[in-house]
Amino acid sequence: MAAQVCCVDQQRPGTHNIGGRWFCDEHYNKAVYTRKGVWRTAIIAVVALLIFVAAVVVLDLVFKPQLSGGTLVLTGLILALVPAALWLVFFYQQDRLEPEPVGYVVRMFVIGLALAGAIGIPLTDQLFAVQTWLYRDTLTTWVGSIFITGGVAAFIIYATVRYFMFDEPEFDERTDGVVYATAAALGYATSLNVQFILANGGARLGTGEIFVAEVALAFAAFGGLLGYFLGRAKLEQDPIWWLPLGLALTALLGGLFVILRGQLDPGSITIAGKGSGLPSFNGLILAGILAVIVTAIVSYLIARDIKRSLDSKQPTATVDPTVGDRQANYATVGVFALMLIIGGLVGSNAVNRTVSFSAPGVQGSYPASFSPAPATGDVFRAVDTVGTGAEFVITAPAGTDPVAIANQLAGSRSTDYSLYKVLSSGKTTVNSQSAVTQRFAYVDSNGLTGASPVVHQGLDYIFVINGKAMVVTLLTTSDQLATVQPQFAAFLNSLKFQ
Repeated sequence: MAAQVCCVDQQRPGTHNIGGRWFCDEHYNKAVYTRKGVWRTAIIAVVALLIFVAAVVVLDLVFKPQLSGGTLVLTGLILALVPAALWLVFFYQQDRLEPEPVGYVVRMFVIGLALAGAIGIPLTDQLFAVQTWLYRDTLTTWVGSIFITGGVAAFIIYATVRYFMFDEPEFDERTDGVVYATAAALGYATSLNVQFILANGGARLGTGEIFVAEVALAFAAFGGLLGYFLGRAKLEQDPIWWLPLGLALTALLGGLFVILRGQLDPGSITIAGKGSGLPSFNGLILAGILAVIVTAIVSYLIARDIKRSLDSKQPTATVDPTVGDRQANYATVGVFALMLIIGGLVGSNAVNRTVSFSAPGVQGSYPASFSPAPATGDVFRAVDTVGTGAEFVITAPAGTDPVAIANQLAGSRSTDYSLYKVLSSGKTTVNSQSAVTQRFAYVDSNGLTGASPVVHQGLDYIFVINGKAMVVTLLTTSDQLATVQPQFAAFLNSLKFQ
């Protein structure tokens, strides 16, 4: 690019310089324009969203609509779109300089939504499976929340704007970075909300709408913060660490929100229209406060940067700005990759770390995320109280015939549960020890708690060693079986019978 060509449209001669970037008269005026309406709009959008959520909660409590099946899911999906739609409409109304901004704002929203569904959510939920280890201890909670959950979301927002909007001539104001990044962030939030609704078969209107609005407000704050860094990087020539710093701070903010949100309101969302009473507004209020604070801080920073530009207090750049843009992008990608590596190592350590134990007749090790929880008649029992809820149990029944013991277990469980079935049985060898196996399923009616019945599955390994029987059992819910089986296999192979 020629030294004095406008850096925005790359056509007209540059007549003004801001930190090493040349601007024509039109784009210089936009680069130093303070768009105060954005900040008023952000506050109005937060208030309007809170009013809408309150209205939905009141209607839900008053009329108690009995929605189910497809109707519940469809209603949930529609309400999941409302927070993002309100925010985008308000921002569109205040954008007076650009004649056709809506198409670009919507494009950022759609791309952010698509990248979240195709890359962001699969990264966190499937590749790193943060839900299986995030809350196992303080270290994993902080690292997983910031480096994985926060880092992935921040990079998807960054990538949406940097690769699909950054070089467009329409990106010609500092505040454009905030508007476009907020739209991308709301796309990510909407993808999360849609996943939440579909995964749970719908959600009760009041609590469900609180959840989706909370996610939208939080991500609007994340987008606003990262958008400030992108907007300044577009119109100034900052050091190579500027955009990586923006990514890291946004990831930090996202992680801190997850951690604080968990402290304020550790409960879960009411699913499928069940439940009564007022839902918790703690997380929503936290997200609203966060959005307002970030908006105020970003407003101040942009006004400060514009004043600095007008006062010509910026250092003169010494390299081609486009080269600096590429270097900053490479550095940002590198920081993101480093975050994933660190987060992945901590997560892997949390999943694979074990604790040794010794019980009458047996020694071994169980996952560190489990807690010992012995019950009457147990030799040993460990329960995953913060994750899957799975139980690893060792008992020592009377008798020495493993087939007879298997039948005895089936008979006693049939009396304990109204529905119980042995799915399969067979023989195997574990650490050179022969065992009889049986896979079973049963329904826990939850009669005392009033909760919905839950289908459980289990595995029995029945050993007879030195004339003494030992039964090693896995108990878990059907949806967690695939997740827990590798841990149970490691537990089983660690056992040494005496």
